[in-house]
Amino acid sequence: MNRRFVGILAVLVAPAIVGCDGCDKKSEPSGAPTSSARSPGMPASSAPLGIPSMVAESLPRCRVDGPRLAIPGEDVVAGDAEIAGDALLVGVVRRDGARRMASLVRASLDLASLQVLDVGPTLGDDPPPSPRMRGTTAYVMSFARPKSGGDAGAATTGRPMTRVLEIARLEGARLLVEGSIVQQADESLAYDVAWPASADKPGIVAWDEDAPAKAGAELADRGVVKVQLIGTAAKSRVASPDSSDAEAPRLLARRDGYWLAWLARRAEVGEDAGAAAEGPGERRAYRWVELVALDAKGEAVSPVRRVSPEKGRVASFDLGAALNPSGGEPQLVVVVQDEAAHAEGAGERIVRYAIDGEKVEAADLLDGGVGHALAELVPQPGDGGAPRWLSFSDTQEHAHLVPLGPALRLAGAPTTEPSLDGARMVASSPPDVVYAIGPAGAADASGGRVELRRLLCR
Repeated sequence: MNRRFVGILAVLVAPAIVGCDGCDKKSEPSGAPTSSARSPGMPASSAPLGIPSMVAESLPRCRVDGPRLAIPGEDVVAGDAEIAGDALLVGVVRRDGARRMASLVRASLDLASLQVLDVGPTLGDDPPPSPRMRGTTAYVMSFARPKSGGDAGAATTGRPMTRVLEIARLEGARLLVEGSIVQQADESLAYDVAWPASADKPGIVAWDEDAPAKAGAELADRGVVKVQLIGTAAKSRVASPDSSDAEAPRLLARRDGYWLAWLARRAEVGEDAGAAAEGPGERRAYRWVELVALDAKGEAVSPVRRVSPEKGRVASFDLGAALNPSGGEPQLVVVVQDEAAHAEGAGERIVRYAIDGEKVEAADLLDGGVGHALAELVPQPGDGGAPRWLSFSDTQEHAHLVPLGPALRLAGAPTTEPSLDGARMVASSPPDVVYAIGPAGAADASGGRVELRRLLCR
C-alpha cells in the first residue's frame, strides 16, 4: 500500500473471515483484551461455550486522543507520512490563495503545534511530497519543475517528455537536494525508494515507465520498471523482464541489497467477445506480483519469480520485514489485496505471501468482506519485525482495523472503527498510537479542508 492499504466487517454485511493462519497454533498472541462474545470474522470455534455466535462484534479499539489539527489551506490532498523523532511529517498538496503548492507538514506528536514547509508549486496531477526515513534522518521525495527549456522541442524532435524526481534531506526548515532521477513523463507517477543499512552506501529508486513503442506502433504496449542509485553517476536500468507488462514497483532493503517487486498484468481475453472492459479505454486484466532480488548496485541477483497467482486480480500490495521463524535475517512477506473473491459478492481478500528461499507460502489474512478502497499496512518507525496495524474497509466503506504480530500474522480479531470512517491511517507509533487524516468537520461543508487525528488503539 503510493505506498499503501483501508474498512469494517459488520454483522449484517458479508463478514471477512479470518483464515486458519490466524487461528491455528502459528497465530500471534493477541495483546488486545478478549471479549466474551465472538468477534465477526473469527472462526466459530473461537466462541466460548454457551455464547450465541450472532451477538458478536468486537468493540472498537481506537478513540481520538487530544486535539484535532487542521492542515492550513484548501483542496488539501494528503499523501505519505512518517514519524521522525518527536514529529509527524506529512506530505500534502494544498491551495494557498491563488497558488497550488506542494508542502511538508511537520506536527508535534501530540498534535499541539504545526509548521508548514512549502516545497514548491505543483505541476498537473503531481502527488504530494513523500517523506521517508533513513535511520534518524528525514528525506523528502518530490517532483520538481523542469529547468527552463529542458524539454523544449521534445514533442517535435520525437524525444519523450521527461520529469525530475528530487531527493532532498530535511535539515531544520531547509531541504538540501542530494540527488535527482530523470523519468519519462507518462501517465504513471508511481515510484518507491529504499536505503541500505550501511550509511556510506547510496539508496535506490524504482519507478515505472512506458516501454519503447514497437516499430510502426504509436503507443507502447507494456510498462517497464526501472531502478537507479541515488546521487551517483550510475545510469538507470530496466529491472523487469521483456515478458512482463510491469507497473507500481515496491522496494525493501535486505542484507547486501534490496527486494524489488511490481505488479505484472495481462489482458483477460473472453472466450467469445474478446476482452471485457475494466475501465474507460482499458481491457479487463489479470494482475499478479513479481519479485526479484537486487544487489547493492541495483543489479539482479536472482531470477524474476511470480509470487501471487497469474490469474489473480491484485489491486495493491506491500512488502514487509517479518520475524523469521528460523532466526537470522527478517523474512520477506508480501501483503496483497486481491479482487478475486472466493464467491460471488463475497468482497475482496487480503493474502499473506511469505518468501522462504525458493518456496512461497500463501495464507488468507482476510478471506472476504474487504471493499474496493485500498488497504494499508500502516507504516511505523523502525520497520524491523515490530507489530503492525492493517487497516481496511468493507463493502459499505466502513473502517476496520486488525493487529498483526512480528511475523505479520493476525494477532487479534478485526474491529469496526467508527472514528476512522472517512479517514485514512497514515502512521503508527508502538504500542498503541496511530495517526489518521480525514475531512475537517462535516464532509459536505469542509471546503476541501482536512485534519490530523491522534488515536489510541488498544
